[in-house]
Amino acid sequence: MADFFEDDVNEQEDEDIITLHNYETDKDEEFYHLATLDVDGKWYIVMQPVEELPDIGEDEVLIYEIVTDNAGESTFKPIESEEELQKVFDEFIRELEAHGCDCDDCCDCDHDECDCDDCHHHDDDNE
Repeated sequence: MADFFEDDVNEQEDEDIITLHNYETDKDEEFYHLATLDVDGKWYIVMQPVEELPDIGEDEVLIYEIVTDNAGESTFKPIESEEELQKVFDEFIRELEAHGCDCDDCCDCDHDECDCDDCHHHDDDNE
């Protein structure tokens, strides 16, 4: 099961943006909350940077396990196992495909070449 959040840059709601503090750069960074996934009884969050970051490609996502501590606070735990990370990513892709293309909400493309993660690429054609 997955919860997906709209990735419409023009109508992005604050609740779909997560701010994380990068301790290496001592700066806050914003990420779009793309999905929350339940895989094998564990919950994961899938995010994509709002702005370009030097160590994350524009077509890459971040995936963390969501863990709850004894006080009931949720935190994001890095996934250390490459196998677990691949399994969660594969589930994310399956869920994306199951939800289909949402581009009819933002453009008139025929969906053949549409990149649903960034369907606003068609905006350049209309300028």
